[in-house]
Amino acid sequence: MSDDEDSTPFEVQRLFGAGIKRKRVDFVPAGTLSTEAPRQTNTPTFTGDQYLSLVLKNGLLSKGPSKTDTGVSNGPESTPQDQRGSKGTICEICNLPFNGSDDAITTPTRPHEASIAHQVCLKHSYPPSHLDRERQGLKYLSSYGWDPDSRLGLGATGDGIRAPIKAKVKNDTVGLGVELREPKDKSKKKKERLDAKKVRKKELEDRRKREKLQQIFYGNDDVEKYLGGG
Repeated sequence: MSDDEDSTPFEVQRLFGAGIKRKRVDFVPAGTLSTEAPRQTNTPTFTGDQYLSLVLKNGLLSKGPSKTDTGVSNGPESTPQDQRGSKGTICEICNLPFNGSDDAITTPTRPHEASIAHQVCLKHSYPPSHLDRERQGLKYLSSYGWDPDSRLGLGATGDGIRAPIKAKVKNDTVGLGVELREPKDKSKKKKERLDAKKVRKKELEDRRKREKLQQIFYGNDDVEKYLGGG
C-alpha cells in the first residue's frame, strides 16, 4: 500500500465539517430591549456610501478613502500582496487568507472554517459501499485486494466497474448472441378468388389426389392383378 492511500478505518475518521467553531449566541434578557430604533450618526452624501451604510452592519467601510475625501494622500501606497503578508496568514487547506487581509472571505458572523471555499477543500468521508458483504463474488474480489469502500473500480488502475452487472431475465431458449429473424406475415398474402368453373376443377383434382393416396396406402397388389388393374 502506498503512502498516499489513507488506511484509517471509517469509525476513526473525522466527520465532514468537524472542527468548525460556532459563534456563541448571547440572548437578551427580558425587559431590556428598547423600543426606539437607534439613530444613524452617519450622514452619507453619495449613493454608494448610503448603500454601504444600509448593507454593512458596521456602517461605512473603514478601509480606504471615502468618495467624499478629496485630499491626496502622500507617500507610497501599499499593494494587496504587502497587506496580505503583513496583516494575515494563508490557510494551509484552501490557500486563502485568514482574518485581517483585504481579500479574506471571513466575516464577523462567520469564521473562516465555515466558508464554502474552505469546506470544498476538506477531505470528504463517504459512506460505506452498499454491496452485500456475504456475496461470494465480493469475497473473491476482496481476497485479491479490492476494497469496495475505496470508491475505485476493478483493475490495476481502478478504471473498471464498481457495481455488479444487473441480471436480466431470459425467458427463451435461444443461445446468447443469437439474433432471431422476424417471421414473415402470412396474412398479407392476397387470396385468389375462384369462379364456378375453377371451383369444380379444383374439387376434381382434390378427389383424384385422395383416390390416389387411398390406393397407395390401402391397395393390394394381388387383388389388383386379379382384377386386371395392375
